[in-house]
Parts: sequence; structure tokens; C-alpha cells
Amino acid sequence: MRGFWLKIEEKISQSLVWALDNHPGKLLGTSIGFILGLLFVTLGFWRTLVLVLCAVIGFVLGKRQDEHKDLSAWVEKTFNKY
Repeated sequence: MRGFWLKIEEKISQSLVWALDNHPGKLLGTSIGFILGLLFVTLGFWRTLVLVLCAVIGFVLGKRQDEHKDLSAWVEKTFNKY
């Protein structure tokens, strides 16, 4: 029985690698859509919206940090427009 599950695991791994190589956008979009759908069903619309907003803000701040850009100057420029 163990051999059966190893074959299944190998097939799934091969399929996932193939999908990542040939259709990364479709795989990413489908995964994000599936996760958002689950969040809508379990948390509701507004809680999911807040969660996604926090994730986007975290992504933007992390991206700026990875690119070695000054976060404090960006925050001042963004929030002190007036």
C-alpha cells in the first residue's frame, strides 16, 4: 500500500512542477482565487478585505526593504502630501 501512495505523491509532484514551468500565472491566479474564496466563506467579505489589505501593505513594505529603498522617506512622502 505504501508504494501506491509514493506513486501518487510522485505524480502530484511532477504535475505541480510541470504547471509551475508551463503555466505559472494560471497556477498563481487559481491558487489566489481559491484561497480568497475560502476566506470569503469562512471570514466574510469585510474581514477578508482587511486581511488582503494588510497582506498587500506588508508585501509593498517588504519589497521596498528587499530593494534597499528608504522606508521612512517613502512613508513621509506618501502620508505627508498636504
